[in-house]
Amino acid sequence: MTDQVDPERVRGGQMTDAEIDAYLDEQGTGVLSLAEGSRAYAIPISFGYETGRAVFSYWQFGSDSRKKELSESTERACLTVYDIESQTDWRSVLAFGTLRELPTAEWRELGELIDQNAWSPDLTPIGKRRLSVVGYELSIEEATGLQRHPDTERE
Repeated sequence: MTDQVDPERVRGGQMTDAEIDAYLDEQGTGVLSLAEGSRAYAIPISFGYETGRAVFSYWQFGSDSRKKELSESTERACLTVYDIESQTDWRSVLAFGTLRELPTAEWRELGELIDQNAWSPDLTPIGKRRLSVVGYELSIEEATGLQRHPDTERE
């Protein structure tokens, strides 16, 4: 393609902590990046959010779970959340932190947060397969965000 994109049209500005918090609260899907040594492993995820943490669950279709194994070994995970309307109307947030498996006693709270804004797939076609669920929390230690809206002036 020979079309050049004007950098002034797509350059974004930093989001404030309050904007990041509001954005994560209204979104429900993103990409969770885990690591195994020098190898990255990213998975689409649906999450619930409250200030400082994102909660989610893994659907496991067997006893072995790559996601669970990597969640336990990853020292610092990254949740990427973004939406794009156009070149001049978009937002993205990177949230970094540690993961911990949630004990069953905390699942009620997990479910409440997920019900507020997460998306869940329809699993009824699976039938009688063995299916188990494991809950996790990403404790957000650092978050950065960029945004660009056509009606917003940059400084």
